[in-house]
Amino acid sequence: MNGDRMRRLIMTASCALIAAPALAADAPASHLGVASCASSVCHGVAKPVENANVLRNEYVTWSHFDPHAGAFRTLREEASTRMAARLGIADAAREPLCLDCHAEHVPAARRGARFQLDDGVGCEACHGASSKWIASHDDAPRVTHADNVAQGLVALERADVRAGVCSACHVGSAARMAGHSLMAAGHPRLAFELDTYSELWRTSGGREHYRRDTDYARRKTESDGVSMWLTGLLESASRTLEIVADERHSRGVFPDFALFNCYSCHRSMKLRRLRDAPGLAPGSLRVQDSALVMLAVVLDAVEPERGAALREATTRLHRAANEGMPALREAAQSLQREIPALRQWSGARRFAAADRDAMLSAILAAAGRGEFPDYSAAEQAVMAVTLLLAASGRTLDSDPRIEALFADLQDDERYDPARFARLLSRLGAGS
Repeated sequence: MNGDRMRRLIMTASCALIAAPALAADAPASHLGVASCASSVCHGVAKPVENANVLRNEYVTWSHFDPHAGAFRTLREEASTRMAARLGIADAAREPLCLDCHAEHVPAARRGARFQLDDGVGCEACHGASSKWIASHDDAPRVTHADNVAQGLVALERADVRAGVCSACHVGSAARMAGHSLMAAGHPRLAFELDTYSELWRTSGGREHYRRDTDYARRKTESDGVSMWLTGLLESASRTLEIVADERHSRGVFPDFALFNCYSCHRSMKLRRLRDAPGLAPGSLRVQDSALVMLAVVLDAVEPERGAALREATTRLHRAANEGMPALREAAQSLQREIPALRQWSGARRFAAADRDAMLSAILAAAGRGEFPDYSAAEQAVMAVTLLLAASGRTLDSDPRIEALFADLQDDERYDPARFARLLSRLGAGS
């Protein structure tokens, strides 16, 4: 028996032991904990293994370089202790509000013998409860990726699936959100873009979490970067609208303040730098709209009528936000009903080089029109142009224009939309 076959036999046997006690076929799957993946015959070797279909050092990469591994530890830090005190929370590391996103906060009945809450956001937080597939997921080609997905493995290579998993914490939902009181106590503002954050995660610390090679492409069909980006924008917009429309997150005549664009209020009082959003009265409060703004700009390039309709609906949403909760809830629900059609359009379309160039040109034009009036919209614009340039095969390393854009976003209090538009204009689509 050769070494590779021996390794597979040992891995299958060890994983089977880990998975015991056995569960009934119809019982909910259990989270077995990162220790169940950390063996040297599984994903815990020190260095990547050549001629294998996975790197096998994924646990080491996660534990040493992945920010998710430290998510629980942050709840023990002094800053978290101060936040908890301001919120009247005795211990952030025991508070469900915090654990929902800083750990795999699953019911005790679904925790295996080696599961540890203080492992933070571990393997199964993203890949799914493993008790029904851990013993077979390395048994290719007899057991396929589709077989494992049928047993509960999460198909993260699919844009729609990954968007749902990541956005659950990085954006939130009606049942789980980072409200204004949490942010006022010291929690960072949430910012997210699916493709950029996915790549930052995949290469955390300069170490690949997984290898994009021919074997990976054969086993899994990963969505391309543009599709991942658009799907993430749609998911972010949908979740924001879901929260806005939920009665649990209202403060009298207004929604929870965290649902507004932070820079509607938190901005420099140097009014010469201020630029109001198009179509709204000066000083109007705006719902968090960075994903909607970017979607409208993208649609300008490839589906102009859809872009105009989305922009008009977004303006109605903002106007409703200044009228009161009933009007806002109705506008949010109306806009959310448009998302499925946009998802269907995005999922069915394959974006060619001409589409990417048109999108980039549309972003540059939108900046010149003042459609990125605040820092959060500018963040989305920079991530978008970087993604589109990279997807077109352009080398971005040490490009002074890209470096200047990121440098301009180092301090949100210094953000100037006119200066940002000038910097962005240097990235002409043909350059």
